[in-house]
Amino acid sequence: MPFFISGNIDKIEPYSLRKFSKQFGLILSPKQSRKDQLKMLQSAVKNFNFKQTITKLNKSELLSFIFLLTQFGDVAIEEIPEDYSELQNNPYALEWEKGHFMIPLEILEFLSTEKTFKNQNYLFSLLASLSIKEKKAWIKWLGVDYEGESENKLAHEIYYRCRILQQKTKGRSLITESEIPLENLWEKGSKDFMDWFYQGLTPFYYAIYELSLVETDAYTLQLIEEIKSGKFIIKKLSEKFGEDEKYTLVKTVEGKTPQIRKIVYNWELERENKNSLFSTQQMEIYL
Repeated sequence: MPFFISGNIDKIEPYSLRKFSKQFGLILSPKQSRKDQLKMLQSAVKNFNFKQTITKLNKSELLSFIFLLTQFGDVAIEEIPEDYSELQNNPYALEWEKGHFMIPLEILEFLSTEKTFKNQNYLFSLLASLSIKEKKAWIKWLGVDYEGESENKLAHEIYYRCRILQQKTKGRSLITESEIPLENLWEKGSKDFMDWFYQGLTPFYYAIYELSLVETDAYTLQLIEEIKSGKFIIKKLSEKFGEDEKYTLVKTVEGKTPQIRKIVYNWELERENKNSLFSTQQMEIYL
């Protein structure tokens, strides 16, 4: 899972950090506070010309970048096809450890605001656009007692959990549709829980959780599990004057792609269980 550069510069290979800092016109030092580092990074990434940067990539580099995005923003070179390993010249891909690339969360947050990724149904982008109520309902459904500091961090936590769930399925899905209008599944008046959502009384992810407890249809239960793991996500359709709000479920790019990383980093083990006996070193990572 990607992490923030800010607050973690001591965890990044010095050569890679210098290269990244030079590309973005930054001076990063351990003496700076994490808050100051974050502000500098966010400003630098925002002012970096995204479209120009992407157009400078050759075909192999662009495909490698897209593949990195589909893998929840981090890969180990030893685990991926050679055709998708051209990441060295991409300023958005940081080799934080030799042979291990990620899109830092400062950059992923910025990319989530680009319409390109929303329109193509990337989970990281559509997740960021959900309301805080939806995010809180989703994280509760995932069984996580979240006590984070910000809405962005809540989105990161959901993103992290979705990756774990999706790794288990290896890209397989029994749902063949790429998009399903919500009312095709649950017409207004057919299910109380969904009616509460349609009426704006509850978040969608609360309604779908309640449905998961009572639903008996095998297809619908499978779909609900894929919604939980982020393979499908709720998306609001463009409103037309005088019409009720309409929603659809779209299959995410990440949900359609097998998640191939097998390596588990020590800090990820620490994140799951601070007292894990399998971890060989203590490593605090800011997410």
